[in-house]
Amino acid sequence: MEGAGTTERTGGPSPPRLSATLLDLRRLLFGSRLRIVFALWLFFIIILEIRNLLYGNTHDRVVALSLFTCASCTVAVWAYRDLVIVRVKKWTASPRTKFILIGSLGAAWVEYVFWQFERIFGITGVAANPNLAIDLLATMPWYIMMVALLWRVQSRYRYGFAELFVLGGIYELGADGIVGSLMGKTFTIWTLPVIMVLIPMFSMAYSFMVIPCSVIMKDDLEVARQASAPTKVNRYLYGLIPLFGLLPYLVLAIVIMVA
Repeated sequence: MEGAGTTERTGGPSPPRLSATLLDLRRLLFGSRLRIVFALWLFFIIILEIRNLLYGNTHDRVVALSLFTCASCTVAVWAYRDLVIVRVKKWTASPRTKFILIGSLGAAWVEYVFWQFERIFGITGVAANPNLAIDLLATMPWYIMMVALLWRVQSRYRYGFAELFVLGGIYELGADGIVGSLMGKTFTIWTLPVIMVLIPMFSMAYSFMVIPCSVIMKDDLEVARQASAPTKVNRYLYGLIPLFGLLPYLVLAIVIMVA
């Protein structure tokens, strides 16, 4: 969604919110050849999820509805970001605190969405736990650490929203794909190749955790970048730092495996 809002900066009339958002999405998905490749990958996953929604079992339907809801919420925040930014600027808290709070609330909402659809359809096994309180108790420490480390990452390097979308999928791959499989004792030699194919699906789920906070706090992140000391670490490797928030869960997963 980089480059969005051009009409506002040039002083011309702003396009209708819906058409402007669709234009931003087109730039996000088709702004370069690499993005086009990822967009085709994403559309393939979306088609699979639509198929699951229409013809899959109850578990597949819950997952599909949850993914589409999370992605739609991300687009909605982007579309109305100007209104949200005005309200957030009134908060009496540091930019870092605001960023972590917005990202953590987004994470809690994602967990609630999966849990709520699970309840509606009367199944278990999609959310982390059938009890929402236990679900949040188990997952929120990871989400808070992830968002806090994401602030650190973005206060050093600028990442476009397309890059953040992919990074969110990688964070989810590490959390549910790898650590979750280890905890569930379902990890095999084929687990990693299979879940890597599903990165766009993971991105849809985590988009509401990593993009709204980055959009809303965009100006403050730019100020933080200008004030930060330069680093020689590759920006893409640096973008993986939030995965370190999974270390306590990885240790727990190993303990469970050997127990």
